[in-house]
Amino acid sequence: MGIPEPQAQFAVQQDIDHAAIDGLVAWMIDGARPSANAHDFIDAICRRLVAAGVPIGRFALFVDTLHPNMSGLRFAWTPENGVVQSEGPVDLFAREDYQLNPLPLVMRQQVSVRRRLTDPEALTEFMILGELRDEGFTDYMALPLVFSDGEAHAVTFSTKEPDGFSIEAIAAIDLIQRPLARLAETYLLRLNAATIISTYVGRNSGDQILHGRVHRGDGEEIEAVILFTDLIDFTELSNRRSGPQIVSLLNDAFDIVVPPVEAHGGEVLKFLGDGFFAIFPYNGATTLHDAVRAASATLVEGERRLAETPLGQEVAFRSALHAGRFHYGNIGGANRLDFTAIGQPINYAARMLSAASTLSLKRVASHETAGHLCVAPELAAEIPFKGFDGLQRIYAY
Repeated sequence: MGIPEPQAQFAVQQDIDHAAIDGLVAWMIDGARPSANAHDFIDAICRRLVAAGVPIGRFALFVDTLHPNMSGLRFAWTPENGVVQSEGPVDLFAREDYQLNPLPLVMRQQVSVRRRLTDPEALTEFMILGELRDEGFTDYMALPLVFSDGEAHAVTFSTKEPDGFSIEAIAAIDLIQRPLARLAETYLLRLNAATIISTYVGRNSGDQILHGRVHRGDGEEIEAVILFTDLIDFTELSNRRSGPQIVSLLNDAFDIVVPPVEAHGGEVLKFLGDGFFAIFPYNGATTLHDAVRAASATLVEGERRLAETPLGQEVAFRSALHAGRFHYGNIGGANRLDFTAIGQPINYAARMLSAASTLSLKRVASHETAGHLCVAPELAAEIPFKGFDGLQRIYAY
């Protein structure tokens, strides 16, 4: 896994502060404390390498991630700009510009690649080499970062030194390769855990789980606006389509209406087949009025976006808004838990959505929320709800 032996023209001398390199390696092995994120430890490593005499003009760390909307992350460092993070699209590994670069070779075969950018023949081998040469770089190295499970990611080093990297500089880089792999692995494990939890249970719920709320009954009483939605006439829609077709339709619809939920401060707790359940918390800083307006604005915006697409000619959402205090936390049995919301206001909101279907209404709100909507409501009906006393007012808007 070592760096290829340099040819004769690479064998230049560079003054390397070996004590500084040893200190850097010790700091990395100790966890690069107190660096809390990849930006911090990458910037510190690169600047300390440069200060020790390793002439790095560009550094890049590439890690594959578990994420629904991207394939991986790149952290690129330069002395001028520090660390710049970018995301790889989901289809990155199938793209020609990716396949024509050294990374697939480095990660699949776990080999190092070094090319002198002053060699015209080397520039035709990989796309990135000509681009770097045009930016003034003279030497390039791509190295595998092998994690403890055998999976490989990659790191690259480039320099603008006229004679490229010296033997001493390469030896210094070789010393940090393994501790860098451990730091990257630790970072990626934490990132993947946070991403997976947030993807499946929501951002705020994921934060609570990661901070230790993993036992049955763990949770808290919160106040929030409750939003339930579903697709109008979903049964008819699904009866006319195959399973993959209806899944594709739902994904396309959710892609349109879910982002406004998060943009307005809400969180989707669950997808319920053809709909979803979201909350908009309120407290001293955010009032009930603020949260209701945010939730209703979310619905109006989502409907507008959907109507502007061809899909909007086929599907439309029904929604119900209510607000109240309920339990937000873990429920379940044995080793299977769910982080969710439980309480009377949740039940009431679900009844409202059912009433909206019965009354053929598109958007409904409870008496508690009607006075705070972003558009003027009107009383649509007073009907009984199973499990609740008396007639319940239903407002349409």
